[in-house]
Amino acid sequence: MKKLYLCQGQPLSLIVLTGGLSRRMKRYKALLPTPEGTLIEHLLRQLKDHFDDILISVSQKEQFEFLPYTLVEDEVPGEGPMMGLKTTMPFSKHPKIFVTACDIPYVRLSFLEKMIQTAENWDIVVPCSPGGRLEPLFAVYSKSVLPVIQNLLESGIRSLLPLLHHCRTRVIPIKEGSWFQNLNTKEDYEQFLKQIKE
Repeated sequence: MKKLYLCQGQPLSLIVLTGGLSRRMKRYKALLPTPEGTLIEHLLRQLKDHFDDILISVSQKEQFEFLPYTLVEDEVPGEGPMMGLKTTMPFSKHPKIFVTACDIPYVRLSFLEKMIQTAENWDIVVPCSPGGRLEPLFAVYSKSVLPVIQNLLESGIRSLLPLLHHCRTRVIPIKEGSWFQNLNTKEDYEQFLKQIKE
């Protein structure tokens, strides 16, 4: 059932970062096959009913033209997720944006709602895994951080972690971390396929 998530009474935009060719996976992770289509389709199936503005950050549009969403091609290819945000954020319709990487196959929606509810008074809300790792590729951003992103890129910084220190950032711990995973290797992907079949 469609239920738009709201922050300060307004819907949010959704940006899915597809990245480029994965060094470890040696192919586009977003296009990995699953029993229900590609990996990015598997992810979007969980999220599409909660956002009325969906943008896909891509390095090459041709690879993703099968998706019925707005495709935004990186201004400078191969420069990482911060460049993806710099290029895609200006196209978002709403002041708050949920950003996720395409290789996070499962979303605990109750946790996502908690992040969105917390985001009202913060520039960025980012989760922290049980091991203490910040996850800026699964976070709520205010569109207002775009000038900071531009300044960092102009300074030669490509990692999103310094952005967190330049903005009003709230960290939320993932207390039950078993649901949160990235598919970084072929082994991760094979394990994910096994989970789906079980």
